[in-house]
Amino acid sequence: MRCRGTVLTALLALQACSPAPEAEPRSPQPVSSAGGASGASAGPTSSTERAARRSRRGLGCSVKNDCAAGLSCIRGVCEPATFGLAATGKECVQIDCSVTTDCCAGPDPQVPEKCRSRAALCSEKLPGCVAEDCTRSRDCAGGGVCTGRCAVSNGECSGNVDCLANKCVSGTCTLNFTACGSDAECTANSCVGGSCACENPSYSPAHPLCTDPECDDACLWSCEDSRCVIPNACQADDDCFGARPVCVEGACAECGASADCSFDKACVEGGCETPCRNDSHCGLFEACQAGECLYVGCRSHRECALVPDVRALGLSSGIDTRLLRCHTEAGVGRCLVPCQTDSQCAPTEVCSGGLCEYVGCESTEECKTILGLHGEVSSDAEPWIPTVECRLSEAVAP
Repeated sequence: MRCRGTVLTALLALQACSPAPEAEPRSPQPVSSAGGASGASAGPTSSTERAARRSRRGLGCSVKNDCAAGLSCIRGVCEPATFGLAATGKECVQIDCSVTTDCCAGPDPQVPEKCRSRAALCSEKLPGCVAEDCTRSRDCAGGGVCTGRCAVSNGECSGNVDCLANKCVSGTCTLNFTACGSDAECTANSCVGGSCACENPSYSPAHPLCTDPECDDACLWSCEDSRCVIPNACQADDDCFGARPVCVEGACAECGASADCSFDKACVEGGCETPCRNDSHCGLFEACQAGECLYVGCRSHRECALVPDVRALGLSSGIDTRLLRCHTEAGVGRCLVPCQTDSQCAPTEVCSGGLCEYVGCESTEECKTILGLHGEVSSDAEPWIPTVECRLSEAVAP
């Protein structure tokens, strides 16, 4: 055929004169056992291909189906749904002693009078004190001091009274400057995140008693609640230290009279307490009963959501308080994080019954790892060697 003529006929002719495109090779069809082609295809994307494209652990996701098998979408990241651990209801307990002689290198001899203050002066850390959560100094063993920080204003504190009050003045809260109509609408400036400080404020390594050979073999310790501590017994104020600096009727105490306390506190049973007139004078989740602040726990989910600092609840910082729920057990409410999977809980917790719960220990052997007690040896300063035991938690003990 000769390709010529008008422009239109030329274009038509050119199309007719062009070689036909080669047919694309077709993939061979699977053959059934009967020798024919297989039935209908699995569709544009098979279930196997979809599973292969699901995100691995640590990769992003929007819903659970975006993650590989065994993973869930936790806050936009694929994480294991469960770690295969179960809460035991038990906890590890450190045991230094059962009787006072367990704290001594030898028999418990009569301690020379001049040596009684040696432990208080020559110990850098307060024996028996553990840097654990607290709300008051009397919660700390071994004479430790409970130290926290004010929730709204900066500064260390050992109680709510140490924090400036957040008042409503001319429609604005004095500390966080939010709008208000009354003091009740200003976030309470409470002392939160309290932890026992175990540094010995009386530590004086240059004191002659620290090198006096007559005191070297004297047993200066006492066994209290299975821990070796500096004895609470005293004959004078010089025998006392830390949060119990006053000798009252032969025992170290925080105070002997209200004059030993700050101006707004009174001495109650050897401890400085702030007499309350209403609940606002008390700490977080405490109520004023007969002038004394007593812990009653949370009473509503909303109350948990308004907590100014989650560390006051013993929770890790960064948790959104709006996720908290008030869980009441034995008449006392606790603000807890609801969960569906283990990954929503802290590393030492598992999801049990919809709530994050401490995993605990199963055996005493595990406690060496949990408490970090490895290679413990005795010394002249601390002649005991601690042991550990996995016990039923006090919270669940009958």
